[in-house]
Amino acid sequence: MNHKEFKETIVDYISENLSTKKQQEFKQFLKDNPDSQKEIEEINLLWSGLEENVEPTTAMDIKFYTMLNAQKKSKERVTLIPASENFLAKIFSKKIVYTLAILAIGFFIGNNLNIETDLSEETLQIAQKETEEVRGQLVLTLLEQPSANKRLQAVSEVNKLNSVTETIVKALFSTLNNDANVNVRLSAIEALSNYTYIPLVREGLVASIIHQKSPMVQIALADLMVKLQEKKAVESFKKLIKEEDVNVSAKQKMEESIQRII
Repeated sequence: MNHKEFKETIVDYISENLSTKKQQEFKQFLKDNPDSQKEIEEINLLWSGLEENVEPTTAMDIKFYTMLNAQKKSKERVTLIPASENFLAKIFSKKIVYTLAILAIGFFIGNNLNIETDLSEETLQIAQKETEEVRGQLVLTLLEQPSANKRLQAVSEVNKLNSVTETIVKALFSTLNNDANVNVRLSAIEALSNYTYIPLVREGLVASIIHQKSPMVQIALADLMVKLQEKKAVESFKKLIKEEDVNVSAKQKMEESIQRII
């Protein structure tokens, strides 16, 4: 098996659709190619994380397929999304299409692609853009899942994006202000901290301070505001400190942060 055959049979291998002979050839190829073994391990991790308990709602389907259909309208450029959608829809359930669409596009622009024809810079940029769009839809889908692990994975996917849309920013703030899991809210702060150069993000972080009840989240926001030297946060911290049910340690941290900002 060569690299081209390896790329062509990854989906069949993951979905257990290979014959016994092909499986043996595939596994032997992995033994002989450590980089490919690592790639399969990463894909299996993503696959297992998404396949379990993901039940896309009608709204999710509409958001995802609207994006796919929008890509189809451009007939003058090469795109992998429509092909991925048509192929995958026939073989897999909807809950896995999101994952495999990213994989298909990711393979297309991967560093180890063994393609005989030269890829133009424009084609690569198109593929990269599509990967970003599909990953963005994946984030929104995972944030709606009841499992905290899935929502944590959504925030992890945000960190892989080159940029964020306003929709994703708003979804992250909804998570920060409303999620029942403290770890998910802390992860949302970490993800948003990468985009504090965006006015909407800085304003949203300041506005979220007064809504936080968890001492850990309050402390995390206090540290971030000091790092940003965000003076607008001072008034929000003062209001929060006056509330009777605020944790003593968190209150002390916020008081210290106010002094460090001023």
